[in-house]
Amino acid sequence: MSGCAVIGIGNILMSDEGVGVHAARYLEGELPHDVELLEGAVYGMDLLPYLEGRDKVIFIDAIDAGDEPGAVFRFSPWEVKRDRNSPSVSVHDLGLFELISAARVLDHCPDDLVVIAVQVGSMEVGMELSREVRGSLPHVRRLVLEELNGK
Repeated sequence: MSGCAVIGIGNILMSDEGVGVHAARYLEGELPHDVELLEGAVYGMDLLPYLEGRDKVIFIDAIDAGDEPGAVFRFSPWEVKRDRNSPSVSVHDLGLFELISAARVLDHCPDDLVVIAVQVGSMEVGMELSREVRGSLPHVRRLVLEELNGK
């Protein structure tokens, strides 16, 4: 198992909500050979084994932060205050945060966790990304490569 993983999360049947999986596919062949690239889809806790023993994990996910569609955010899960009144970190953040919490409890959580999130525009049924979200993929790629290169 590689010391680093990039995991794209999302439901590709719900247009922009699937941006993480689309980004993982966009990154195929772009990452160093020692980095494992995974399509996490919407598996939630099923991803727990993929965190164990890792030095670093980068999640790519959709977010609804009320920003312009295609806006890209980079943050650590530790930077996000979770309460009922705060905006959602992901369109399905319960699964991501529960996954991270479970990994911490089991001592399987890497110290270096990063989330790269893209603001959704469309959550309609469909397998295509909106133009704005599709246009964000080169930015996502750059951020992932910067993370992997320690910048």
